[in-house]
Amino acid sequence: MFCWSTIIVTIIISFGLFIGTELSGYNAETLSKPVIRESCTCDCWDGFYRGVHPRGGYKAIYFNYELQTILLFGILLFYAQLLRFYLVKIATARQLNLLLLIVPIYANYYGIWNIINYLNDHDYHRMLPSQTFFTTTELVASYLFYRCLLRQKSDNMIEPWMIYILTIICSLHLLLAVGELNVPRITRNILLIISDIIPLGWITFLMIRNAGLRPDRSTIFTYLGLGLGLWVFYHVICPYRD
Repeated sequence: MFCWSTIIVTIIISFGLFIGTELSGYNAETLSKPVIRESCTCDCWDGFYRGVHPRGGYKAIYFNYELQTILLFGILLFYAQLLRFYLVKIATARQLNLLLLIVPIYANYYGIWNIINYLNDHDYHRMLPSQTFFTTTELVASYLFYRCLLRQKSDNMIEPWMIYILTIICSLHLLLAVGELNVPRITRNILLIISDIIPLGWITFLMIRNAGLRPDRSTIFTYLGLGLGLWVFYHVICPYRD
């Protein structure tokens, strides 16, 4: 189980990175200047991990001895383990409804890859706060969606608060995404907001079938207040700066 799940995780992450880059596009200057591996050098890394050996020429991976490197490795390991856990859960639980998580999970990895790039570029103030907000709330929403899907096929009743928080987060993502639409990257934007549309569609279907999950007026205002608080927090603490 461990071996095959690790292999599949590696393939999925590699393929996902490729698709993510294809959606975002490539830098024209980068495309016009391909790497010549036989003669290229890089003096922008400290080379300490090489120990007594010289920096040498072309490397598949360059990394420096600094705090950001440890943080980046930690993020990669954390998200790789999450994906492996999800694959194992699908295989063992045998719940086809968990496949609804595929698109939301991809959105998580697209977001965390952006954070990795911002941290790697030491770009802390331009877009990192905004992306951190989206990635954190996306992770919370994916976990809540996962818990709801598990309970849907078991004898455990779905907790209404899970549905309400999930609704608020996904709705807030859509609201913020509409305000930050990038027309040249409209395909990418549409694909990413699908990760919020899927849970909202599932919640709508669930509430139509189960009237007991529908919130009363006081509950609606309570969770709308939560959404407003998150919206204010985003615009005050984590504004989008392109």
